[in-house]
Amino acid sequence: MKIFDPSVHINLSSQNSQLDEFVFLDIEASGLGFNSYPIELAYATSNGETASALIKPDCDWLEAGEWDSNAERNIHKIAQHVLLEQGSSAKAVAIELNSALKGKLIFCNDLAYDGVWLAKLFKAADVGVEFFLTDISAFFDFIGKEKTSSYKSAYEDIHVETIHRALPDALRFVSAYKLISGH
Repeated sequence: MKIFDPSVHINLSSQNSQLDEFVFLDIEASGLGFNSYPIELAYATSNGETASALIKPDCDWLEAGEWDSNAERNIHKIAQHVLLEQGSSAKAVAIELNSALKGKLIFCNDLAYDGVWLAKLFKAADVGVEFFLTDISAFFDFIGKEKTSSYKSAYEDIHVETIHRALPDALRFVSAYKLISGH
């Protein structure tokens, strides 16, 4: 079974990338510490597809994981009991992600965090990853300094009602892409 390796950095070039579709994945977590775990996940594409899911904590996460009550109150504002009552299992979320994103290159905001949380999700699900996740910095390297500056300006100019929720955050990244690419 292939588990995602967050240490792998993908280098994009005109020879290996067409970027017909920009796909961004965002993960909210129980905290930022080593034992934190994914609690919400969403993706958005430049073609208008979106999906999001609350993730029911795995038993191992509840026993040995970290729940940051400050993050619950002040950042993502998702109560643990809501995840337990309304969340989908890690397996259901992993299977849905693979089905929707199979073979695609997916960008995330911070591979050091999102990659680890994605690996925890797929490990708990006992499912292999069927897509490629890389940090948005690979996209910035690919488009160059001028377009990166334009992207970052567009991103900052986009107002979202709710920050630190997976779908609004993913949509913001995709919206900035659309503004600079003319999609």
